[in-house]
Amino acid sequence: MKFLKLKLDQKVGVSEIAIENCRRSAPIMSGIAIYKYDENRLTKGDEIITRIKTLTLQWNAAQSQKLQATLELKNTARDFKAVYYKTRRIAYLLFKNQEPQRRALALGGRKKQKLIQWLEEASQFYTNALADPEARRQFPGFGITAKSLNDEKNLLSKVEKAMANQEKKAAEAMEITRLRKLAIKELDQFMSELFTILRLAMGKSQLLEAVGIVVK
Repeated sequence: MKFLKLKLDQKVGVSEIAIENCRRSAPIMSGIAIYKYDENRLTKGDEIITRIKTLTLQWNAAQSQKLQATLELKNTARDFKAVYYKTRRIAYLLFKNQEPQRRALALGGRKKQKLIQWLEEASQFYTNALADPEARRQFPGFGITAKSLNDEKNLLSKVEKAMANQEKKAAEAMEITRLRKLAIKELDQFMSELFTILRLAMGKSQLLEAVGIVVK
């Protein structure tokens, strides 16, 4: 058995069996005692396993929350883009020859941008569309009112909140992943050491089969 190559659930299962069967065997406990392995030492292995189980539950929840937040961001951004790009297109028609308004409304931006970039662009667009007298004068001619601009700006706020939430959930998931990896590494080290001590203490004893060590 190559412990380090096992899947996590297999590692946990093998570790639990090995530690418990060490406890149940007086000859094994006597043998490993020479190397300062006792109940307290085995309990450290139990504690690592318990920590991994807790972190795995947290990891599963964090991954689910991150996925939910990502989907929420995707859907919210999609709904906002649908109205933003239409209003932006009207602005192009209105101000294609008016450089001050083009600059104020960020109409010269790149078509392909990262989310944070076009959110900044959109924020500038709505802030200035509501503040610029010329924009306020011409937009109503195409059915775009101050109210509709404010409604669309509120949708933008929802996207910004969804993005902040997604980043928060992603960071939480990353931290739990880091902690779980550390705990798994700790278990790998603990079990590798325990198996080495068991081989040294018990030699070719068939009792090793009970703790997952194949005796040849």
